[in-house]
Amino acid sequence: MVPPDPAHALEDALSAMSFRVEPGRFALAGFPEPPAPADFAALAPPAQMIREADETSLLITEGRLPGLLARHPSARVERGLVWIRFDAPMGWEVVGFLALVTGRLASAGVPIGAVCGYSRDHLFVAERYLERTRAVLAELFPEIAGDGASPPSDD
Repeated sequence: MVPPDPAHALEDALSAMSFRVEPGRFALAGFPEPPAPADFAALAPPAQMIREADETSLLITEGRLPGLLARHPSARVERGLVWIRFDAPMGWEVVGFLALVTGRLASAGVPIGAVCGYSRDHLFVAERYLERTRAVLAELFPEIAGDGASPPSDD
């Protein structure tokens, strides 16, 4: 589905914004080699792959981690992550959205990772910081129902 017209200014993005915790638990894996063809199958939404000159990083559901580790046994892994989606689409000219959000979370002592899609921003946090993250974000935006308790299908 193509998102509706994006916000073009920070004030518009903030007034339209809500957040949700995506279902399931996620893992961030990093390894030096290029991705294998089967790694692309691990990218069931939501997921993210970043390929740099010296590292491949995948943010995937924990259920897909065993197959990834079989292909990349030396991968470094952070488990127990929660994916947070900001729902309102934003244009690329919006300045300061992530700075505001991450600044508030940093002030609360919450370490984060950020993922940017074309239309939306996302965060991932360790599950142990989820309640603190929700409290900080709830001061800024409403939360859309869904507590992330049930894992997504790994089919």
